[in-house]
Amino acid sequence: MRGFPLAGVLVALLLAAGELHCAATAAPAPPAKASAPPPQHPGAPPQHAPPSPPRRHRPSHGQAPPVPRKQDPPSSPPPPPPKQDPPPPSPPPPQQQQDPPSPPPQQIIPPIQVVPPIQDPDAAAPAQPPRGGNRSAVCTTLLVFGDSTVDPGNNNRLRTTAKANFPPYGINFYGRRPTGRFTNGRLATDMLGNSYIFLPLSPFAAVVSGYLTWQSCGGFAADKLGIMRTIPGFLDPTLKLGQLRKGVSFASAGSGYDDITANTLSALPFRRQLWHFWRYKQLIRALLGLRRAERIVNRATFIISAGTNDMLLNYIASNRSAGPIAMLRYENHLIARLGNYTQVMRMLGARRFVFVGLPPIGCLPIARTLLGRDPDGCDSDLNQLAASFNSRLVQLSNFVNYQPRMKSAYIDTYTIIRAATDNPQNYGLTEVSRGCCGSGMIEVGQTCRGRRTCPDPSKYMYWDAVHPTETTNQLITSLMLDSIAGIYS
Repeated sequence: MRGFPLAGVLVALLLAAGELHCAATAAPAPPAKASAPPPQHPGAPPQHAPPSPPRRHRPSHGQAPPVPRKQDPPSSPPPPPPKQDPPPPSPPPPQQQQDPPSPPPQQIIPPIQVVPPIQDPDAAAPAQPPRGGNRSAVCTTLLVFGDSTVDPGNNNRLRTTAKANFPPYGINFYGRRPTGRFTNGRLATDMLGNSYIFLPLSPFAAVVSGYLTWQSCGGFAADKLGIMRTIPGFLDPTLKLGQLRKGVSFASAGSGYDDITANTLSALPFRRQLWHFWRYKQLIRALLGLRRAERIVNRATFIISAGTNDMLLNYIASNRSAGPIAMLRYENHLIARLGNYTQVMRMLGARRFVFVGLPPIGCLPIARTLLGRDPDGCDSDLNQLAASFNSRLVQLSNFVNYQPRMKSAYIDTYTIIRAATDNPQNYGLTEVSRGCCGSGMIEVGQTCRGRRTCPDPSKYMYWDAVHPTETTNQLITSLMLDSIAGIYS
């Protein structure tokens, strides 16, 4: 009996020890649950681990778990309250603040929409040239070669009688002053610079903008292309270096494709004009550097307007005894020389040419006075020579177009001048058979000095017995605008 109680006591002690052991082993379980959160929060060991810093750079700077617990309630992203996931909208806002870099690529579209505002060409066009998207397609410089039709006053510096730097020339020019231009106002190359050519952009741009968008081309002549009000002469003593990049004229009144023509009046022969162009290149190289100078020349428009003096002097001097065969040979001679000049300009960097055709020179007032025997008062033979020369000029222009990286355009002045001669009322003219200066039948240059003029030159086709008025130059300007768009499209 006594042994049994002892055994019971031992068993009771063992049971008590077992319960204590179980309690000791079971007690750690709750800490394990409390220890689960630490791995989820950036604790002391995670300070070196990269995963925790990206989410919370600042909180992980060194505080023990108690600190994140105090910061967690306001931030609400901590995992302990998994049901509070709705607050994660708070982390997205910082991501939305970093998203703005992605919207800018979407904002690249508006520049395409900036191009279309051309509903008012007169107002919007001037602001567009600097924004032009494709600069290689923008004409920025005008270089002019030829005779009195495009000479702004280079002959003022020459010892020649072919001058117009006295009244009544320039009576309708800026300041009502003579400048050496053989007309009452501006030349065609002057008026073109401030008008604007609108070239269609790519089809993609047209689709994006919703309608056909256009690009302004500022550079084919002074007034209508936005370059400058007028094209100055290269020999002008007041010419500034800054004007060279916009364009100049090397033309000389009395010149032609044949050197003999220019020598007759002591004008600048065409080869001499090319020499001045070479000098021009040296100047802009010194001013802008080699690369920019070459770029300006490559993008420039080269206008060539001559041939009338060649035909008149050769035809009148021969008293029409040379015959059609001799005149045909002379045409070939002139075209061959012009072709050589074109190649020289190409070697110097020219890429775009505009060839101005001859007008119906048989209907010039001086030709009517000296040679006109047809019912309409014109000389049909001389007109036929002009038309024949123009056909060969078209062939030369086509040949230039076939050469790599070359473009050219032909200006058909013959057709529009002939149409205005036959139907002057359609063009706002009243007098097409004589000039406005003096009698209008023979006066030109020095013989027009100090002579009285007609009351309204805008109604006359010719200013003197050879040269057109500003009104007629405006007709030629419209042709140039239509043609120049082709070589920059």
